[in-house]
Amino acid sequence: MAALLDWRDNRHFDPHRDLPCVLCGRPTPMRSHDREPVHKVCAEDWCDQNPNSNRFHS
Repeated sequence: MAALLDWRDNRHFDPHRDLPCVLCGRPTPMRSHDREPVHKVCAEDWCDQNPNSNRFHS
């Protein structure tokens, strides 16, 4: 299992609107470092399944 993502920085949260998560489609105020709407747990699961990618890591 990969390390948990550290998304404590407020840039990972959009207080103004929820958008569909790019992985599961449910609404989320969370944003990746590239501003993709994605739940942290969805991003962590994706990272576990794609260990050679840095898509959701900053």
